[in-house]
Amino acid sequence: MRRLHHMTITREGVAYLVVMGIILTAAVIRQINLLMLLYGVLAGPLLLSWRLVRRTLKQLDVARKLPPAVFADEPFKVELEVKNGKTRGGSFAVTVAEEIRKRGENRKPFTAEAYFPYVPAGGSQRGSYQLTLPARGIYDFQPLKISTRFPLGLLRTMLRLDKPQKLQVLPRLGKLAPLWQRLWRADEETARSSRRRDGTQEGDFYGLREFRSGDSRNRIHWRTSARRQTLTVRQYERKQRLLVVLIVDLWLPESSTPEERRRLELVISFAATLAAEICREPGRDLLLQIVGKQQSTLRGSSSPQLLQESLQALAAAEPTRDDRLPAVLESTFGQLHGNGNALVVGLRSNDLASSGRLADVVKRPELRTWANRMACLSPDDLHWNQLFQIAESR
Repeated sequence: MRRLHHMTITREGVAYLVVMGIILTAAVIRQINLLMLLYGVLAGPLLLSWRLVRRTLKQLDVARKLPPAVFADEPFKVELEVKNGKTRGGSFAVTVAEEIRKRGENRKPFTAEAYFPYVPAGGSQRGSYQLTLPARGIYDFQPLKISTRFPLGLLRTMLRLDKPQKLQVLPRLGKLAPLWQRLWRADEETARSSRRRDGTQEGDFYGLREFRSGDSRNRIHWRTSARRQTLTVRQYERKQRLLVVLIVDLWLPESSTPEERRRLELVISFAATLAAEICREPGRDLLLQIVGKQQSTLRGSSSPQLLQESLQALAAAEPTRDDRLPAVLESTFGQLHGNGNALVVGLRSNDLASSGRLADVVKRPELRTWANRMACLSPDDLHWNQLFQIAESR
């Protein structure tokens, strides 16, 4: 931890020095002793300020507490605690300011500050400030600057503390429209009906065991029962869960416009909202494929942990200029079994079928099943606003 002291004169202090200079000049030119005496009287408060302003920040330390997770464009609170290590004499009028910069950008950093009227000797004082970060990503909090102008506001001293921390801002969450909910329920019922028709409603076959009271007669394995001379039933694994495959295509053209980047952020927000919807309800499995600069794959049963990992992966995702989607679909669909739904969302997902980009995927029989279940969605679709709603930026 590095500490830097820096003292400057305030605008009030500059005006004060100008008045002192005028009085001193007049006293010397006119040889008026009373003006010289007045100059000496005015110099006293300036020296007192120089003494006290340095003492106020002596042995002060600041601790910062960031929230575990925040969402883009939503206000949150950062807690600060100022500790006074002096045994005598409190610190008055202390201001703690810091800079927040998004990693990977050269824009002007965000600034925030909190004011502490008094920090007692040997004690501490808590404070906070509210902050809203407009975009997802990783933000660096650095450095902390403690300053004061106590007692007269003529001088300002600053103490810099290097205590770097980072905060990951998750994508904005929107709201799935009622139309999406109706379509979702219909797809679930279709998948369940398909499992019943295929005889897989009970799950995958696990083994055989002796008949127990309450077992269904449909589970009796008659051939094994005749051989063993005792009733034997089929034993199944737990019921098959509905798998949702969500593929997020983060392709951007070489010379992307601000509007295209804005719509890509809408794609990420939609994916985050859909992942949150899936992970809140039991009985679902999620396979999340992020096709960006760095490819990410997450799969698991619906749970808060899977949701957190999905949001973090989407928060750190970066766009790509390469068309990697057909290769990802081929590798993904080749590893899938069972029933479920697949959704591809991106800037140009709506032209997948017409452009022939998936010709190789559809040709192969082992991939055709999931390719036929795949739906595509893009912000350019006419029904985008009927499925997904997000609040305007504040």
